[in-house]
Amino acid sequence: RAAMNNIQQLIMILNSATDKPSDTLIRYFNNCTVNPKESILKRVESLDHIFKKKFAEAVGPGCAEIGSQRYKLGVRLYYRVMESMLKSEEERLSVQNFSKLLNDNIFHTSLLACAVEVIMATYSRNASQNDGTSAETDLSFPWILNVFDLKAFDFYKVIESFIKAEPSLTREMIKHLERCEHRIMECLAWQSGSPLFDLIKQSKEREGQTDQPEPTSSLNVPLQHNHTAADLYLSPVRPPLSATSTPDAQPTATPQTQKPQKSTSLSLFYKKVYLLAYLRLRTLFFRLLSDHPDLEPLIWTLFQHTLQNEYELMRDRHLDQIMMCSMYGICKVKNVDLRFKIIVSAYKELPNTNQETFKRVLIREEQYDSIIVFYNLVFMQKLKTNILQYASSRPPTLSPIPHIPRSPYQFSNSPRRVPAGNNIYISPLKSPYKFPDGFQSPTKMTPRSRILVSIGEPFGTSEKFQKINQMVCNSDGQLKRSAEVSAAPKPLKRLRFDIEGQDEADGSKHLPQESKFQQKLAEMTSTRTRMQKQKLNDGNDTSASEEK
Repeated sequence: RAAMNNIQQLIMILNSATDKPSDTLIRYFNNCTVNPKESILKRVESLDHIFKKKFAEAVGPGCAEIGSQRYKLGVRLYYRVMESMLKSEEERLSVQNFSKLLNDNIFHTSLLACAVEVIMATYSRNASQNDGTSAETDLSFPWILNVFDLKAFDFYKVIESFIKAEPSLTREMIKHLERCEHRIMECLAWQSGSPLFDLIKQSKEREGQTDQPEPTSSLNVPLQHNHTAADLYLSPVRPPLSATSTPDAQPTATPQTQKPQKSTSLSLFYKKVYLLAYLRLRTLFFRLLSDHPDLEPLIWTLFQHTLQNEYELMRDRHLDQIMMCSMYGICKVKNVDLRFKIIVSAYKELPNTNQETFKRVLIREEQYDSIIVFYNLVFMQKLKTNILQYASSRPPTLSPIPHIPRSPYQFSNSPRRVPAGNNIYISPLKSPYKFPDGFQSPTKMTPRSRILVSIGEPFGTSEKFQKINQMVCNSDGQLKRSAEVSAAPKPLKRLRFDIEGQDEADGSKHLPQESKFQQKLAEMTSTRTRMQKQKLNDGNDTSASEEK
């Protein structure tokens, strides 16, 4: 029902939108030095044919019409978000000529791909919740990038601006786009052929600059979210804004004494990668090395150094592979007993992880092996000198810990519409509020205060309504915990972890059938006992009220 409500909400948003540019968009097009209208319409039509063809190939020839409908909704969302973006840029810069941005093919392709991805993910979520399996699993991200022949690094530039420009996006869709952004930062942007490597190379060639795409001194500076898609797509072409400049001003000849401009898109990307990398490292660290807090800054320094100075190790690999190797390397040189078997056992319990990350790592061209082989043959060979410094009397200077900001995306906490309800909304109780039984606020309630409600039986006293409100307040945390549990990967079968010959196989232990049965029986007995006690308490409450 929740997924169906997402679809209904999306359709309601797009009902007022059109398949063609609005009058407001036409005005922006006419204000451009080079009117982009014809190229925009041709691009939309061309990608329409490509999308329908690829959709039919993936799902089936009989589904071509469904693909056409999805694409049409995506186009409506594309025009709607484009208009919202341009309005925001106009307010921010007090200009109306966006010729360079609106004639940028990569910007438009990325924006349209993002709009179509939102539509596809919304319908795919509904399909998977209806029958337990999605008929469109082959269409999940990054499928849309392959269809539109779009690089992941270019797609990442539009995500944050897209979310800000469309306030009606559901929480699930915002989370989905955030996850797409994380996947791009983890591995997709680091694939061979990505423009990211060209940007890093250009950054290193800048005259008089240090050999790094983003200085470590900026790590503990709060991440600013005042950039827009225009800043990222026109960077580093766009010159710094002055009182008389426009966002689409042509770059002038750079004097020899003036240093080439730094890429805004590269700088922001690295800041986000550093933040994501540290958060993932911290999560894994506390699972494994909470007794060795002094190791965290050392592991982070090696991790950050690798991303900054040995970025080629990331080519066609995953961010988490570098993270696990950094952890293993520091523990090894500091004589802390932590085997790769233990690291990957903890890693596979983290949300949104895949066993392929540590079972299939690129060693050299078209050759893959386990992560321990990668560590010995590639990682250690490249960073041996740096790693050994951590055991010396003069270890490397520690990298600053990234500043951890709140999410830039605003989620609506209340009210929430009851699925399939007739204009019924629910919202958490807000503090301060005193319950009749003396509780100060919903956060003070304990698990013992939960109640069981049987549909069709007398509901009982009115105080139960207050308790239901408390349960609603706590539902988000419970849903998050259950989602993390369901996201855990399947146990490993066997994995050879030591190149010298020791077999550290991850022998996953399974409960015997008899033990499973006894555990289930105990759970059922406990539930029945709790229900009987609850019913008895309800009866006592009713009797007491009658005596009064």
